[in-house]
Amino acid sequence: MKKTLIFISVVFLLLTVLQVANSFGLFETKIENETDLEVAKWHIFVNQYDLNGEAQTFYVDQITYTDRQGNRVDRFAPGVTGIFQIVIDPKDTEVSFQYRMKIDMSQNQYTQIQLDQIEGLNGIQLTEQDGVYSRIMTLNEIENGVKDTIQVTFHWEYDDQYNESDSMLGQTPDSQFTIPISIQFEQYTE
Repeated sequence: MKKTLIFISVVFLLLTVLQVANSFGLFETKIENETDLEVAKWHIFVNQYDLNGEAQTFYVDQITYTDRQGNRVDRFAPGVTGIFQIVIDPKDTEVSFQYRMKIDMSQNQYTQIQLDQIEGLNGIQLTEQDGVYSRIMTLNEIENGVKDTIQVTFHWEYDDQYNESDSMLGQTPDSQFTIPISIQFEQYTE
């Protein structure tokens, strides 16, 4: 009886060793398999600036100004409207993405300068929530060379209550009024 128990124990021990060895061999072969995953390109330009898919704040310096009669003028002054465009070009991008854009006028010390309108041109529909404008650019649009063009309109209010700050801004040589634009990109998976 003792010999039978020893024999059964040895058989179970051999089966256990074989099972462990077989499992380890299977595990090792699965580890050795390599996969080649290609990483999609991610390269986005905004107004010819390479933002490289990162959240950035930038300033626009190509602004068209018109007076109250609709005539083009060279300088920003009370009663003048300014228009500029933001062009989002994913020319070297191979993945859908969503962008979120905010034009922050809260730090503006000149309250007489007001943001009037932010709109997508050429059929671009922007979604606005709490002052943040967003849109998803699909891979199909990117492959077809679509660029998003967003037009921003603002004005300098002509009102006597702002004479002091109007004079401060207007009389300082080479004074500049800046509108900070923050834009954030993130990959979008459908």
